[in-house]
Amino acid sequence: MKIEHIAVSSNSEEDSDNFFVKLLGLKKLRSFVVSGDLMAQFFRVKKEHKVIRYGNEEVSIEVFITDDKSKAIDKFTHICLVIEDRAKLIDTARQMNCEVIKVPRKNSDVFYLFLKDKFGNLYEIK
Repeated sequence: MKIEHIAVSSNSEEDSDNFFVKLLGLKKLRSFVVSGDLMAQFFRVKKEHKVIRYGNEEVSIEVFITDDKSKAIDKFTHICLVIEDRAKLIDTARQMNCEVIKVPRKNSDVFYLFLKDKFGNLYEIK
């Protein structure tokens, strides 16, 4: 089995570009619109949505743009990403006002790291 893509939401294309392009370094691959009829059939939301696909050779993420002020309500669902330079990512995330969650590991100098985007999606960083 292979994961083809992961989908999340964002309030705006600007927030989405900032998180996925500026912070994570992914490329903006394409965008498309899903009609309100299809959205209703797939997700029970009868509103047209723009979707932006970001990615690189190892990951593909679709972002549904809500164009509203809604936020993620699920507290546990997250995506785990492997990043080469966590220290640099933490610095950049803080400069961009992303929520950085660092939790020390018991009896260790290392820590668990999570980032939360402006929508409230949660990303574990390894």
